[in-house]
Amino acid sequence: MQQEETLLARQPIFNAKLDIYAYELLFRPATGGLESGVIDGDQATSTVMLNAFSEVGINNLVAENKVFINFTRNLILTPPPFSNQEIVIEVLEDIAPDPEVLQGLERLRQQGFTIALDDFAYDESLIPLIKLADIIKVDVLALNDEELDSNMLKLRDYPVKLLAEKVETQEMFQRCKELGFDYFQGYFLSKPILVKGRVIPANKLVVMKLIADLHSPETSDPGVLHDTISSDTTLSYKLLKMINSAAYRRPRKIESLYRAILLIGPNNIKHWASLLALSNLDDKPHVLHEQTMLRAHMCENLGSIVDNNKKDLFFTVGMMSMLDAFFDAPLNELLSSISLTDDINAALLEGEGPLGFVLSTTLAYEQGSWGDIDWSGLSQHGLTIKDVKKAYLDSLQWSIDTSSAVEDSA
Repeated sequence: MQQEETLLARQPIFNAKLDIYAYELLFRPATGGLESGVIDGDQATSTVMLNAFSEVGINNLVAENKVFINFTRNLILTPPPFSNQEIVIEVLEDIAPDPEVLQGLERLRQQGFTIALDDFAYDESLIPLIKLADIIKVDVLALNDEELDSNMLKLRDYPVKLLAEKVETQEMFQRCKELGFDYFQGYFLSKPILVKGRVIPANKLVVMKLIADLHSPETSDPGVLHDTISSDTTLSYKLLKMINSAAYRRPRKIESLYRAILLIGPNNIKHWASLLALSNLDDKPHVLHEQTMLRAHMCENLGSIVDNNKKDLFFTVGMMSMLDAFFDAPLNELLSSISLTDDINAALLEGEGPLGFVLSTTLAYEQGSWGDIDWSGLSQHGLTIKDVKKAYLDSLQWSIDTSSAVEDSA
């Protein structure tokens, strides 16, 4: 299992009642120190956004609150495709208000983004920026009393919210409240908190996103599922090749992915596509893929006896129970980025319900842990030890045959 490393830092921003208004996400090197070395602003912000949205999950970081993210000049001109509901674009203090920057900010403002100016100190040359801003962050530590009063007097002429940053004492907090600041940020209120985690390599991140998309509720629609798989040309090719292989034993060749979805069924296609996606992880041994197929199919076989109408869910539980081995991360962290049903999550994480019972039985049998099998529970779910043994042997042969088909399609 990979060691956790520092992904970013998070510092809350409060309103006058000391309720959290938003969080600012800050770059921190993986070592957790403050030195950024040779990393420039674009790299720092890109790293923060990648870790926040792909590794941790923005909802896990800020819940329903807004998030302030530093934008460099390049990011203002070519912004990433984020939602305007959650992002506050924080314009760094060293960005000159040239025509290109002003036009870029105007476009972002028209798209509904909130614009904040960072480490601001009033200067007439910055008036074009002020007119585009919704929030101005004033570095109260960098200004003396006279300069702070002067800045506040001039900024009150504009319809902006004012944020006091680097508030480090009770006295400064009280003074800023009296001056009319709307928001407050600083060590006195809360220091930045390091957020640690495990970084999934880029190729694994692509596979993880594909699996998440495949198991999203929206992909129950054949058209959406077709579009999701078609976005990966290689996967589409491999899927059709495998479906037409001897292992699937179809009398007539299927030449259309959409036709395959209709004939075989969306849920079965999701299973195959997920298994193929996992097979693209070259750093994992072939036996792991075989084990995944065996477990998933055994769960499906037993599930068809417990509740035949939901046998595809049993397959999903068996397959998803192996994700931690493929991605070298705790299962609960991985599941947080996939839209699975509550009963599947409960089965995977707590062993609850019929899904959890079948998974626990499968795990115990494949590991030879006979004492861990709930023998009395088998009959309660309509199962016998003969059913379990047959399901294992059938799945063992199926996994060998299917594994060959997956390898042939690669």
